[in-house]
Amino acid sequence: METLQTEIEPAASSTDKVLFRKQVQHELDETRQEAEAAYALDKEIDPIPDSAYNDTLVLLEMLCNYKLPMPEVSWAEDGSFSIGWYLDEGIITMGIYGDDLVIYNAFFEEKRQFEGICALSDTPMLSGFLKMLTNILM
Repeated sequence: METLQTEIEPAASSTDKVLFRKQVQHELDETRQEAEAAYALDKEIDPIPDSAYNDTLVLLEMLCNYKLPMPEVSWAEDGSFSIGWYLDEGIITMGIYGDDLVIYNAFFEEKRQFEGICALSDTPMLSGFLKMLTNILM
């Protein structure tokens, strides 16, 4: 099976990847701390499982390979991470619950939209979505 790395044209430099990974780790740690603090105050909020944290880290590292800009990282009360880009003409989001699935949505003006669910390990499907993101965001 092909990997995402073999489909990248051109790959980000190793310096860019190191900086991106540091930023990713910082964003995830900060977001996770916010979610844990909220959960400590309100037990009706679902805690974010370690698997969601790990899946989000994997997905964000894939974004680095496609040279995509760092998205906003947030958490939801249902125990998921959300990453998104908020553009003047629309919104693109990805939800990660820690079950090896990525739920993605993109909504733009004039009723243009696409959405789907794919396994984080489904390289061809996820690669196609990330290539679309590259065309939209770059």
